[in-house]
Parts: sequence; structure tokens; C-alpha cells
Amino acid sequence: MPEEIIETAWPSVDLVPAGASLGRVAGIGVSDTGLLRRIFTVAGIFDRYELLLIDTGGRTGSLEALAMHLGDVAYAPITPTLDAVRKAKEARNRVESVQRTHPLRWCGVVLSAFDSRIGIERSIREKAYREFGDEVRAEVPRRAVINEAFQGGTRLGDCHDTIATNLARVFQGFLERDLLGRPASTPPNVQP
Repeated sequence: MPEEIIETAWPSVDLVPAGASLGRVAGIGVSDTGLLRRIFTVAGIFDRYELLLIDTGGRTGSLEALAMHLGDVAYAPITPTLDAVRKAKEARNRVESVQRTHPLRWCGVVLSAFDSRIGIERSIREKAYREFGDEVRAEVPRRAVINEAFQGGTRLGDCHDTIATNLARVFQGFLERDLLGRPASTPPNVQP
């Protein structure tokens, strides 16, 4: 697993892709919920990082179950697709199921890439708020600067325009407040 770690240009931030090491785990049925924790321990992942964000890609199965038993908090993104709210509800239900045996905290949903000018997207956004209410922890609107930062491997906070700066604050607030459980230095749902 250590050989699969990808260093980034950002200090203290690396990517740990699922890759072949964890891909093999995803293909088998495993009842040992501590397996992923042991894999990460042996690989020295916990000694190397203060924070790990595990993206299960909305999948269900062994890897997702292992990731949930490894994690401290979980959230679900909601994108402007017709089944996104349903999938987020299913994710919340899976977290509630895991909570019977592991102290995984559900921290809500993040609305991502909505364009308020498009009627169906407004409708899906409203449905998300009806279903999740205060569990909607942040909104990240559709903006080109996000895609550009992702594709270029740059940080939104390093951009000098107002939209990027405000979006960086949204991400920072969600990370501090909801994932790390620290007092946020930015208010929730800052709208660029």
C-alpha cells in the first residue's frame, strides 16, 4: 500500500487511492470488520496522517463496510441527479446499521454541483432539504473554478478570485466543523 500513495504539491496532503491493495479486499466477502484497520496499521498509514478521507464512491459491499468500521464520521454527497437523494438516504441507513457495532458518526450531506437556474436541479435541491433539513451541512454550487482546481491539482484557497475564496471557506468549514469536530473558522453554507 505505501507504494500506491501519491504525493501532491500541497504540504501534508497525499492521495491514498484504493488501488490494487484495497481492490482485492473489495472483491471478497469479509466478516472481519477490523481488516482494513489492520491493513492501514501495518502500512503505517495512521502514523503518517492525521486525517484520512475514504471515498467509497457510493459503492456497497466489503470495502464500503470495512471503511465504515474504520471511520469516525461519514457523510454523503448529493449531486443533481434523480436518484441522489435516495442514495444519500441509503447511506444514512447503512451508517445507522454500522452504529450498532461501531461508533461511526453521521455528519449529514453536502449538496454538490447544483445550478439554481435549472428547474430539475432546484427540485432535487428542495427534495434534499425536505429529507435532510439541518443535516445539509454545506452547499458547493456548480462552478468552473472547482473543476479547474481539481484538474490542475491546485488549491481553491490559493486562487485570487472571490468565488474560489468563498468556496475554499465552504470546504474548510465543513472539514473543521463536521469532519474534525473542531470549531469552524468559517460559517456553514457560505454562498459564493
